[in-house]
Amino acid sequence: MGSNLPSTGITAMLQEQLADNQVSPTQAGGTPFLKFDAKRTGEWLFGASGEPVTEDVFSLDLESLQHGYIQWHAKKVNRRMAPINKPLPTPQDPIHYKDSRGRDQTDEANEGRALEGTFADGSRFVFETNSFGGRKAVDKVLGELFTRAAERSPFLWPHVRLDSNSYEHAEYGEVFEPVLTVVEWYDEEGNAEGGTKRVAQDKPAEDPVKQKRQRKPAKQEEVPDEEEQDASSDADDGSDEAPAQDPVKAPAQDPVKAPAQDPVKAPAQEEAPAAGRRRRRARS
Repeated sequence: MGSNLPSTGITAMLQEQLADNQVSPTQAGGTPFLKFDAKRTGEWLFGASGEPVTEDVFSLDLESLQHGYIQWHAKKVNRRMAPINKPLPTPQDPIHYKDSRGRDQTDEANEGRALEGTFADGSRFVFETNSFGGRKAVDKVLGELFTRAAERSPFLWPHVRLDSNSYEHAEYGEVFEPVLTVVEWYDEEGNAEGGTKRVAQDKPAEDPVKQKRQRKPAKQEEVPDEEEQDASSDADDGSDEAPAQDPVKAPAQDPVKAPAQDPVKAPAQEEAPAAGRRRRRARS
């Protein structure tokens, strides 16, 4: 598995390194967002297309870790964030207003977390959350990270898997929670903890990212395609292939036997199957 861990050159205390960094509040800046669908599916979704990436693994960018307050009002977000080794910022003032029915409403700021990560193909994302479940998932990883930093472990760069959990709520039914599971820790040289194998760094690239991230939806669209079924139907007996069995499948079922039985006999009789074979090669 390739590694996209940041080469910041630190092996000492993580807190000391982060204290020297001036990390601005996360504003995405064109980087796709990672979201968790807590209401319907319990899936992790990547980018504007909402590609499911549950169980994908990413490398965590340590310098992107932030905490603070996130406030939503009139479909606009107001962030007040700071690096995780800095004090928690002061929350925004509540916004009082009346809704379309004349009822009093208040939009308050909720404590939030923000981070950036990189998938194995080099595609980056931003994840922000101000929900209780989201904060709990991020704080679990932070707890492990701070323990390692306090112990002066050189393995401070985690690879994290996107998981989920659910429970039955008495009022709302099934409720989904995001889960971030650390699957491996690396040092600044890219070596995995517990082994001597050096992990090569991948180069982030725009084009490979787009191809990889479009692959999952493309597979779903190509399943009913006739050419895709023909290419993968050698071991299947799907009913969709019945019309194509006479011209194409007959010679394909016995690719060795047919030529061996009659290498010279009646060339005119073999023209139709031969044409069928040519068509199959062209379609594959």
